[in-house]
Amino acid sequence: MATSLDDLLARVDSLNTPDAAYRHTVVGSSIVVADPADPEYALTAALDGASRTFTITETKPAQPTGPRRFEAGGIYNASKRVGLRGHMPQRRRVKENLLAFLERAEWKRAR
Repeated sequence: MATSLDDLLARVDSLNTPDAAYRHTVVGSSIVVADPADPEYALTAALDGASRTFTITETKPAQPTGPRRFEAGGIYNASKRVGLRGHMPQRRRVKENLLAFLERAEWKRAR
């Protein structure tokens, strides 16, 4: 049987670890995952307690517009790789962990 909304929201704090950059918080009947150091990114799971379903919304930083500039080395430039290392894969892992948490509680994703 699916976990009730109140019980599910009470367990959200268990997703937070002291060394994790992303924090899971409850806002109303939603779970919001955000990194205080990156205020432009947020992952929100809006929960529907009646049907035991959820929808995921991801807010990402705006992509730059205008002509693209190409620099020597591109993505192979060591200084650029350092800035990319671990950030996007970490967001994917955070999303996968949130989905797994909700699925273990037997909540279904609304399509």
